[in-house]
Amino acid sequence: MNHVRWKRVLRLTVVALGFLYLAANVVLAGVYVDRLVHPGCVKPAPLANVRAPEVTILLTKDGVQLEGWYYPPENGAVILALGGLEGALGAAHPPIAFLIENGYGVLQIGSRSCAGEPVTVGGYEVEDALTGLRVLQDKPDVQRIGVFGYSMGGVMAIRAAAVEEGFEAVVAEGGYFNLGEDIVEAGSRQSPAERVLLYSIAGMFWLRTGVNPWEISPVDVIGRISPRPLFLVYGEREKESGRADLQFGAAGEPKFLWIVPGGDHGSNHRVASAEYEARILKFFDTWLLNREDGG
Repeated sequence: MNHVRWKRVLRLTVVALGFLYLAANVVLAGVYVDRLVHPGCVKPAPLANVRAPEVTILLTKDGVQLEGWYYPPENGAVILALGGLEGALGAAHPPIAFLIENGYGVLQIGSRSCAGEPVTVGGYEVEDALTGLRVLQDKPDVQRIGVFGYSMGGVMAIRAAAVEEGFEAVVAEGGYFNLGEDIVEAGSRQSPAERVLLYSIAGMFWLRTGVNPWEISPVDVIGRISPRPLFLVYGEREKESGRADLQFGAAGEPKFLWIVPGGDHGSNHRVASAEYEARILKFFDTWLLNREDGG
């Protein structure tokens, strides 16, 4: 009897420890996701040596009020700037001062976090990009529209351009290829414990935002941008995680890919500023202003 009783106690102990382990993973995943989707509202730093923008409020179709900074164009072409979790206002990524200095207009869009809404890492934010497009299309001084996105903004740029032809040229830097696969680090070697935690994070993200992370998949829609031009930019140290080659292969022509030597997420402009600005300027000059071929 004692032997049977101890076996039963052992089984119950194992089950209890399993539940505790899963509960700990859920708690950790919840903390991580809360910080991810609520990054806080960062006060934007103004751009140096650039004229002050016109500050405006953009109202999305799902009722979110976003702050926008608009710099009118001198050449009729405007670039919609889309950033990471903290938005694209002021000196945030993507860098746009060099575009303004060369006559382009720019509309920067702020973060949903500043409107008291969760950030869905490229899910509902597609509507932010489409709202920015509609605002620009209503402006009489705007003749051509491009989009320039960084990180989450790169995902927004691809997904929005895939459904709206009003974006005539697309630059996407450092975005992931599929959010669900990016969270669980698909293809990497993981211990069972790591795998449980990563899938817990993906599941918690889905639960907290209502967005299936596997459905936020730029690589599945990137081909729809063609025949409009696409320029993908990745740092040498981020190209594998972002599946740069996979996305480039899935895109249609005309398409361009630049892997920044020594670059990483957020550092590409810093490590190769002159070439970075020259390449992006040439791309927009070619496809929005019909200047010279290239990308």
